[in-house]
Amino acid sequence: MFEHKVLKFTWGWKGFDYAAIENELNDLGAEGWETVGTIVPSVGAGQSIEIGVILKRARG
Repeated sequence: MFEHKVLKFTWGWKGFDYAAIENELNDLGAEGWETVGTIVPSVGAGQSIEIGVILKRARG
């Protein structure tokens, strides 16, 4: 059995803060979370304003 988590990262004033995303994923990885996919919806001319990251870890 697994539990799942979806993180949402939003486009900021200077774009996506990839360093902050990486830090959060590393912190969650240390807690047993594993990234299994992404969701990147687009608007307008195909631009993305948010990124969804799907994670899972074993329960128990």
